[in-house]
Amino acid sequence: MTEMVAKLFWPEEARLSEPEIIAKVQAIAERDSRVKGHVPDMVWFHRFDETSTAHIRKALGMNHNTQGSWVFYIIVFRKLQPITDLSGPEFRDAWWQIINCHRILWEGGVYHRDIRPSNLMYYRLSCGRVIGVLNDYDLSSIQDDCAGGNERTGMIPFMAIDLLSLSIIDDAVEHVYRHDAESFIWVFVWVCLRYKDGKLRRKPRGRLDQWLKVDAFTCCALKSHFLLMLRHESSTRPSRSHLDNWVLAQALLAPVTSYHARADVVAQENVFETWLKKPVESITTI
Repeated sequence: MTEMVAKLFWPEEARLSEPEIIAKVQAIAERDSRVKGHVPDMVWFHRFDETSTAHIRKALGMNHNTQGSWVFYIIVFRKLQPITDLSGPEFRDAWWQIINCHRILWEGGVYHRDIRPSNLMYYRLSCGRVIGVLNDYDLSSIQDDCAGGNERTGMIPFMAIDLLSLSIIDDAVEHVYRHDAESFIWVFVWVCLRYKDGKLRRKPRGRLDQWLKVDAFTCCALKSHFLLMLRHESSTRPSRSHLDNWVLAQALLAPVTSYHARADVVAQENVFETWLKKPVESITTI
């Protein structure tokens, strides 16, 4: 019997709902094999309109439009496994599949904008092959979604350094493909340094634990220091199960370091080729 999981959450009503975004994702998947099978399988969902916090406002005689109000949803999906369970070539393969899926969705007008380890999943085919899945679209936006397109989204340790800088913390910022591409690289580095044989390492974890405990601006400084210094130190060691992947991680970090050190101008259409595809092809046979 296929296992299911239920997601219970309270999204803002003014945002495009996750089921609506997933419907667009699934439409793209039907047209492109690089997406089909690499997105979550939504089985059922329900929006509980009676739970809208706008009703509370109305009862109190306050402004009761949907801006700033929340409503309860339940979505049922087929169960997936976390990508952190994987090591070696399987981890690398699933990560690369998800990157290709993400790129096609981005070009199709679906912007994920929340790349973190817990949103990268996988399942196995009967033949044993691992299939990577890009999961969780509740912070995503689509091309015509003016309400959700300029918010700073993501989990601090995996956000692009540009999005963590103090100068833009309080301002709206355009979230571009390069930001998600950089997040994919930080996820790759994170798993190499913090996981061994699919389990969280005790220590050392490459001194990345601090990234989970600090604010955005401090994390920006820590990640910049990691790019320029710490990643080269002997104390920054991957687990044995990710030794080969760490070679790729260093190759992936090189163009990111160059960009942030010299503020190189990188055209958005070239980011996939220069930041992701070129390093992967130079190190692996994916």
